[in-house]
Amino acid sequence: MTNHGGRFGGSWTKAKLDILEGYLDAYTTALKNQPFRLWYIDAFAGSGSVQLRKPDDGADAFLDGSVRRALEVSNPPFDRLVFIEKDRNRCAALDSLRTEYVSRDIRVQNDEANAYLQGLKPPGNVRGVLFLDPFATQVSMKTLRHIATLNCFDTWILFPVSAVARMLPKSRQPDDVSSSWARRLNHVYGDDSWRSLYRPAAQRNLWQLAETTREPGLAELAAIYRERLSEAFGPRLLEGSAELRNSRDSVLFELIFCVGNPAGIGTAKTIAAYLLNKI
Repeated sequence: MTNHGGRFGGSWTKAKLDILEGYLDAYTTALKNQPFRLWYIDAFAGSGSVQLRKPDDGADAFLDGSVRRALEVSNPPFDRLVFIEKDRNRCAALDSLRTEYVSRDIRVQNDEANAYLQGLKPPGNVRGVLFLDPFATQVSMKTLRHIATLNCFDTWILFPVSAVARMLPKSRQPDDVSSSWARRLNHVYGDDSWRSLYRPAAQRNLWQLAETTREPGLAELAAIYRERLSEAFGPRLLEGSAELRNSRDSVLFELIFCVGNPAGIGTAKTIAAYLLNKI
């Protein structure tokens, strides 16, 4: 998790950071004797740390975010670290990390993440890890489809279940979604397949058989999203995932993993599944 400015994390924040850190350590170790250049890309890099608010006393605390955790990977370290951040002030904070990690190849990109990633064309000897941790619904399915074609980046995706759910109409009629929100949902899913959440469902009472529209659940939101990912990544999509919940036990995100190169499916899925099962 990265610092997005003004957003506080919780126990779920530490859980996903620990998963990412564990995977990055295992990833570079597994490829240390292979002839690849290893890249780490953080698409919503923030400023390098994350602010937590303790529920017991309301005091603030700070954790090293995904950026610093990636920089601390050392067995071996990543050959290049690319931090993408749209906010100029956060980019300045990221640039300052060069003085702490003078031997590292740090590339700070002041850019919109989708635009940068859709133009990404790494050399054939590159393998790496991409971390997509948006504030809400920024990640485009078009971006993920492009990443899938590169066959080189193991990808961790935070699917914003709660943010998507808030866009759906209380009327339970998909045509009641505002045009701007419909465009945003199409951006996230890559098409209008989210409308299938409102499939007719038959319910029988004592007097009649009535056709009603079923209320969509959070699991269904993620399931349709995973269908779109499966179309892009095929068997490289890990079947298991993890729900990240807040202190009120409400689902905020679903943490999903996709393998980059088909040759690494077995090892990558084994490591990712082990880490996800620890939540």
